[in-house]
Amino acid sequence: MKIGIEAERANNPVKTGVEHYAKELIVHLAKIDQRNDYTLYLRTKPESWFLNLPKNFINTVIPFPKFWTQVRVSWEMMTKPVDVLFVPASALPLIHPSGSVVTIHDAAWLHFPEAFTWGMRTYLHYSTKFAVRKAKKVIAVSESTKKDLVKFYGIAADKVAVVMHGYEASPKDFSNLSPEVASRLPEKYVLFLSTLQPRKNVGKLIDAFAALKREYPDLPHKLVIVGKAGWKFESILKKIEENGDNVVYLNHISDSDRWPVYNRADMFIHPSLYEGFGMWLLEAFECEVPAAVSNNSSMPEVGGDAALYFDPQNTDEIKNAMVKLLQNPDLRKELIQKGKQRLQQFSWDRCAKETLAILEEAGNA
Repeated sequence: MKIGIEAERANNPVKTGVEHYAKELIVHLAKIDQRNDYTLYLRTKPESWFLNLPKNFINTVIPFPKFWTQVRVSWEMMTKPVDVLFVPASALPLIHPSGSVVTIHDAAWLHFPEAFTWGMRTYLHYSTKFAVRKAKKVIAVSESTKKDLVKFYGIAADKVAVVMHGYEASPKDFSNLSPEVASRLPEKYVLFLSTLQPRKNVGKLIDAFAALKREYPDLPHKLVIVGKAGWKFESILKKIEENGDNVVYLNHISDSDRWPVYNRADMFIHPSLYEGFGMWLLEAFECEVPAAVSNNSSMPEVGGDAALYFDPQNTDEIKNAMVKLLQNPDLRKELIQKGKQRLQQFSWDRCAKETLAILEEAGNA
């Protein structure tokens, strides 16, 4: 069977959750599948790891200035068709094989339209609507996302398969912190890590942390915020600057820095208003930092009993969650241990096997 994968998201040098998902899935499909032939469609020069894939994986670089997916990949599907096209990040080309599979990571724009620009919201809505209706099969990364797709786009529940992200713990050097990051990292801190955008609710987190410092003025901690600027981030950066005494913004950091930054934190917190999955929670589990996160969307699915939950709309609840974890060492130890156990339930090998079964089913239908 010939399987094509839109792989440009996996080729992005600055990887957030979706890009990590695309890369890990390709890497683990390559480990488990020698019988099918894969073509990976790229817009730009492939990163070095693409070159180490087995012989049944071919990299096809097809540059195009604009509308790469809709025009250039569509042309490739028309002139050099495959049996199955897998799109690991939402946008299905206008021209595609009948055996197409698309992964939808979330539907946040339906819940919080004000958190997106008009153009982005419109694009996400119509590209998702097209993808879920035209694809042979849809993969959702959580039950929460599946429910949204069935409810808002009217597709049959049996068309959507839930395949949660995997995770692969690997040896990490928690001591190897670059001088640039080390010079800015406070000794004691609460960590937030994610792309800066309104849905992440960073403004309310800063308010809650400011309230925490007013209530406990001797608390030595600062709030460390890590993540690249996404969209509608200007007001977030302004609030960070206004709270410079208590908040440190590191922007995006490298993978080698990310692990020790996690590990040195006294707790991880994420007050997002909506998440399709939330890979950072699993990263916190591996780095042995206790976590407090929102009680909505997919986060309880991912965290199970290994995280502390709060209402992200309630500043007092966010503050109180920080108080509980910073002042209760027994609770911290309990959540760290449960996080290790919870992590065992997530595997990229399992994710790849379940995804491959869906791809082969779509190609043989």
